[in-house]
Amino acid sequence: MTDITGNHYGVNVEASERNGWGQWHNADAQGVGMDRSVKSGTGFAGQYRAEVAKMYESSATTPDELLLFFHHVPYTYRLQSGKTVIQSLYDSHYEGAEAAENYVRLWRKLQGLIDDRRYQEVLAQLEYQSGQAEVWRDAVVSWFLKESGIPDEKGRAGNHPGRVEAESVRVEGYAPVAVTPSEAASGGMAVSCAISRCAARFVFEGIPGRHEVRVRYFDQNNGAARFRVLLNGQPLDQWVAADHLPTQKIDGTSSSLRILPGVPLKPGDEIRIEGSPDNGESSALDYIEIR
Repeated sequence: MTDITGNHYGVNVEASERNGWGQWHNADAQGVGMDRSVKSGTGFAGQYRAEVAKMYESSATTPDELLLFFHHVPYTYRLQSGKTVIQSLYDSHYEGAEAAENYVRLWRKLQGLIDDRRYQEVLAQLEYQSGQAEVWRDAVVSWFLKESGIPDEKGRAGNHPGRVEAESVRVEGYAPVAVTPSEAASGGMAVSCAISRCAARFVFEGIPGRHEVRVRYFDQNNGAARFRVLLNGQPLDQWVAADHLPTQKIDGTSSSLRILPGVPLKPGDEIRIEGSPDNGESSALDYIEIR
């Protein structure tokens, strides 16, 4: 599912499928998986010892974790686990993103018990990886939702409560840009800054209380853009986008996440995010999510 026509790092589902060199998951509107059976596919399954080859030859006896390697099946095919293939794709990606996010929560409990530099550097890596798991989750499930036309039975795929798209809020200097591949950004769009400083702001209208504010931004490697978050005009957080990610593009590779826990919010509060570009890095924003 990675960008095999580029840096082999960020998510790009389409690149692994329609590139002119081969196919990796062989998905279409009806189903997914490579047919490697002897009867109707590449014959790969026949290379094993007889008893193993017999098991892999039939979709009914192939273990769930290897099914799509050996067989092309409908999205509605029911696995030995009892789930359909499409629901398993949805569930596994949401479970994986939740696990990565939980690492951040667990690490935050160690603040004050570990030296500050070690704590902050590990936290930054865990937040980045949590953010990447979320990017991959959203990209993969949205691609398969569009391709299959089958909704997530739990209503998660394509639905993002609390998410505010950067291109839909009031902006100063920021301009909307299309992201390629489209699934690498929420809604396929982001906002980019071409002047010395830009801002995006919106008014919170949710339930009062302490919330987690999540800022999805892009950290390109051709500069070190600066970001600042303000709540009702008061500084809340700031950081420099200076990671060493292998891209100068606004895409799934540069997509990063800043998590602000325990922010007290009430209806009418204004959240403002300022971005200051540096060299070719455009302090681009994808969305803000309030949990």
